[in-house]
Amino acid sequence: MLKLIRQSCGDLLIRPSCPICSAEIVSHPREQHPCQACCQALGLGAHPCHGRDPLPWIAAGLYQGRLREKLLQLRSSGNLRQLRALSAGLRERLPAEALLVPIPSWKHRSRANPLPALICRSLERSTREFLERTSAGMGQHHLRARQRLDNQRSAFKATALATEVATNTKAIGAADRMAPLWIVDDILTTGATALAAMTALQTAGLTVHGLICLARTPRKLARSGTS
Repeated sequence: MLKLIRQSCGDLLIRPSCPICSAEIVSHPREQHPCQACCQALGLGAHPCHGRDPLPWIAAGLYQGRLREKLLQLRSSGNLRQLRALSAGLRERLPAEALLVPIPSWKHRSRANPLPALICRSLERSTREFLERTSAGMGQHHLRARQRLDNQRSAFKATALATEVATNTKAIGAADRMAPLWIVDDILTTGATALAAMTALQTAGLTVHGLICLARTPRKLARSGTS
């Protein structure tokens, strides 16, 4: 009885609130989900958007407007509660046994993009560091689609752990090889980075199901290589 009373008091003191805007959620609160107003403002539908060009992908929304602003902000803040909210639809779409592989940044660790690794945490699935950069590369913001493909060619290689798993020389190898493997990045633009990462993993003997990301650049912009 005392436990029920304490729980009731806690519910009165701590009202469910939106992880994005902090507004109180009065009706039908869903833990770790944005409120209806934020979903509308950020362009988050009831189900994630998805496609198969240039590889199978699932995204929370389109990289434009308020969602674009929020992702740029999250690169600096790394707010995990907000990332969990943005990833809610993706989390529900992923099988429980999915294995996530974050795409590593080409920048130095002090300036690296933290979002791929944080997205993996927000998706609450097993994660493996199966990729590493072979070279620093260059920024892609102003490159066109063909230039991005050339820039990312052979940009990754599989880590020693990935090779050991693929060749069954690790005790965890069998479970990891059977799990559906998904590459994780924050934004899908032309797909050049994701394709290079997928190629590196497949060359090592691992099967990749596709890419999970928070946003997909609208097709017209992706084709021109802008973001």
